[in-house]
Amino acid sequence: MNHRATGPFRGTPRVASSASAPFKFEDVPDQAAGLKRMAQLIANGLSTTKSTPVLIRTARQITADCDGRDDMCEVEAIFDAVKNGTDKVPALSKGVRYVSDTRGTDHFQSAYATLKECEAGACAEDCDGHAVLLASLLLALGFKVGVRAWGPKIGTKAYSHVYAVVAIPKHGPWPKGYGGHGLDTTVPDSYVGWEPRKGETLTYWIEED
Repeated sequence: MNHRATGPFRGTPRVASSASAPFKFEDVPDQAAGLKRMAQLIANGLSTTKSTPVLIRTARQITADCDGRDDMCEVEAIFDAVKNGTDKVPALSKGVRYVSDTRGTDHFQSAYATLKECEAGACAEDCDGHAVLLASLLLALGFKVGVRAWGPKIGTKAYSHVYAVVAIPKHGPWPKGYGGHGLDTTVPDSYVGWEPRKGETLTYWIEED
């Protein structure tokens, strides 16, 4: 099954995904375009013969102790594995450490590439990498996922942070106005559903073809 990036939770035109390779922020014209490219990376991760089996296997290993159809257990298990670590996946035994991008650039890479780095002992990413990995693993389990940019000043469209979002339950129904549960593993005291307080946000969701 293929996936593609779309806009807000309800009703905007879908955008076909084409970005499968890592890219830098300067490759896109603005922050909104960068967010959309991140969503495309997530969509493509479950569309290739190399990365799809790895992401599905990793997600299933992490959630092996969850009962069938226990959506919240699956979300919390993935969240905790990325943030704190899990003994079910050796590469993620200590979780994904937060680290800033190289000065002067904002580099994005696929969840598959991050897992390969973790296997090599370099398990560290900034907020973009955390968001892509979380969303990709949950997408592999059938969740509706997306990425959300946030900035502290409403009305400015100046975004300084990114995190994943997920819709719970997995197959709905979702209440009117529901914007998903935030998944920010870069904040020490965060939990499933935690999001920054007041600010400007922009969200892109992944949709099935």
